Amino acid sequence: MLSLVDCIAFSGLTPDQVEAVACYKHVPVIVAAEWAESALDTSEGTHEVEVALAEEARLANSHHLSSAASWDRALDEFRHQHPELI
Repeated sequence: MLSLVDCIAFSGLTPDQVEAVACYKHVPVIVAAEWAESALDTSEGTHEVEVALAEEARLANSHHLSSAASWDRALDEFRHQHPELI
């Protein structure tokens, strides 16, 4: 049986990135991990992940949430891993 850690590892995202996507989509982390794994197979999906990460980072910063710094880093890491988005 796969654990949550396994599912996150298969998703192609970091744990912070999966958490941000889960918040954006209002789904459990494991569902976000599964969605990300499929989404990252397409250029549209990669853009959707970037949008989710950017929006959650923006919201976290505007509401001064403790997750703001880690989600900013998560977005930066994602953009670094996917230079085709820039």
